[in-house]
Amino acid sequence: MRWKALTTLIVVAVLFQIMAMQTPASAQLLPPSRNSFSLGIATFNPSVYTLGMSWPIAPAWDIILSYSWQTVGGVTGSLTGIGGRYFFPLTGSTVTPYVGGGFASVGTSVAGFPSVNASGLFLTAGASMPLAQKITGYASISMFSAGGTTNNVVDLGAQFRVAQTFSAQVGYISFSGSAAPYIGVTLHLR
Repeated sequence: MRWKALTTLIVVAVLFQIMAMQTPASAQLLPPSRNSFSLGIATFNPSVYTLGMSWPIAPAWDIILSYSWQTVGGVTGSLTGIGGRYFFPLTGSTVTPYVGGGFASVGTSVAGFPSVNASGLFLTAGASMPLAQKITGYASISMFSAGGTTNNVVDLGAQFRVAQTFSAQVGYISFSGSAAPYIGVTLHLR
C-alpha cells in the first residue's frame, strides 16, 4: 500500500513539475525546494527517508507536498504534508524568507495491529540565501500538529548546484529534539 501511494506521489510530482513556471530555486528539505522534486535520507538510527515537491502557482506562491517515513523495531511511522507557501519579496536583499501552512497527516503501523492515523495542520517559516555562486544556505522550522500532539522540524543546510537541473544537499535536521545530519538530491524540473 505504501509503495502504491509513493508511486502515485512521484507521478503527480513529475506531471506538475512539467507544467510548473520557471522561478529561482530555494532550498529546503521539509518543505521541499521550490519548483522541484527532492529526495533525502537522514542518518537517524535507523534512517529517515523524505521526499517532497513544490511548484509555483504565482510568482510569490508555491504549492508544497512532503512525505517522510521511518521504521524502528517493526513500527513504521509516516508524516505527510500538503499546503501552500508565500515568499516575501524583499527589494535590495539576497535573503528569501517565506511562511506557509497546510494539512498534515501522521500514521503509524505495527505488524499484527490496525494502523493509527491522525490529521491536523502544519505551519512553516524559513529563509534561503546565496552563499556563493552555486551554493544556497537555508533554514526552516515547521510545526506539525496532529492527533493532539505537536512536533517541530528544524532544518539547516546548504544546497550545491551541480548542474542546471540537479543539486546536492547536506544539512542537519531535528524532529522534536532528535537530530541528525542528512544528505539529499534535488531535481529542478523546469
